[in-house]
Amino acid sequence: MTSTTPHDATVTGYADPEGEAPWAMQLVIHIDKADPPTRTAVCEAAGTAVVRLLTAPEATEEWAPAIERWTDGRIRKHARRASRPVAWAKVADLPGVTVEHDGARVRAFVPTATDAIPADIAKLQLSGTEPADPDRRTRRVEPVPAGVVVVTLNPDAEMPLGKAAAAAGHAAQLAHDDMPADRRDAWESNGFAVVVEQPGSDDWAGFVDGAQVRIVDAGLTVVAPGTVTAVARWA
Repeated sequence: MTSTTPHDATVTGYADPEGEAPWAMQLVIHIDKADPPTRTAVCEAAGTAVVRLLTAPEATEEWAPAIERWTDGRIRKHARRASRPVAWAKVADLPGVTVEHDGARVRAFVPTATDAIPADIAKLQLSGTEPADPDRRTRRVEPVPAGVVVVTLNPDAEMPLGKAAAAAGHAAQLAHDDMPADRRDAWESNGFAVVVEQPGSDDWAGFVDGAQVRIVDAGLTVVAPGTVTAVARWA
């Protein structure tokens, strides 16, 4: 593990100019009712999707103005669900990046103002049945494999799936921003793979202490302001 000062980032909410709506990146999770993905797989796919969108060739071309506007201040992400195949098909053609991972399918979309979210995304639900999670990792992944970012979710934050997926996306994004260039290159060569841990409450403090990135929530939704929702580390 590299020796760096942990980066604490408040990444939800946005200090918008007066009269402007906040901006957000939308994440859509495909939840097949007959064969739903696990929570762990969704969060891992979400983390990878966010980074792949921000590093896609279009991110420095036609998507650049929207991404720059969004990242000018605090970043915000909303995760929605598409259960019906027709709903997923409608959003799959909108500008963004889809990641399929361990049975999960998540698409990250180019950020927009929250009053300009495409209608086919805006009408999707933000919550629903929580999936089972037989893949949950409660023990520390050690050593961290090369070319992987490990994201640890706060067990005490009681985050529903969408909030957890957004937190994983936040942590992966800030990890990409903070890591040295050689580590970033190795991660990119491995497809920006993300591994998600969900320890028990008694072990959480140890994961925070060993993190290189800490995500501090602004408290606009389901957790209290100042809550560390996720941390990330890499080799």
